[in-house]
Amino acid sequence: MKHTNRQCRLDTLKIREAEGTLTEQERTELNAIFAELDAEEAEALKPARKRSQRLQTKAFEEKTELESTVAQLQDIINEQQQLLDDACSYLAQLRAKRTLLADKYWRLTGQELTFTVEGK
Repeated sequence: MKHTNRQCRLDTLKIREAEGTLTEQERTELNAIFAELDAEEAEALKPARKRSQRLQTKAFEEKTELESTVAQLQDIINEQQQLLDDACSYLAQLRAKRTLLADKYWRLTGQELTFTVEGK
């Protein structure tokens, strides 16, 4: 009932304000009603604000964790790429050595050097 009476009084005061007939005492009363409404609204919003803050904190923590995971994955990618580069370089060196050996073998024997792997 209090809220109904207050709403009626608020409506009346707002009409008088719009008409330009609001007294100083009524202005004070209108401001007090607005202050009460603001306080009630702030109180009513507290649970939602707390929930929102918890969600923001959780989202920030998840984002931080994901960024850390991304950084670690990027390190793995970089190391894997370096490993591949090293393997390609080593393979090129082996091929160059094999070509030298094949050339030496050709010069000595006049035959192609064949390569077989036994036991592996």
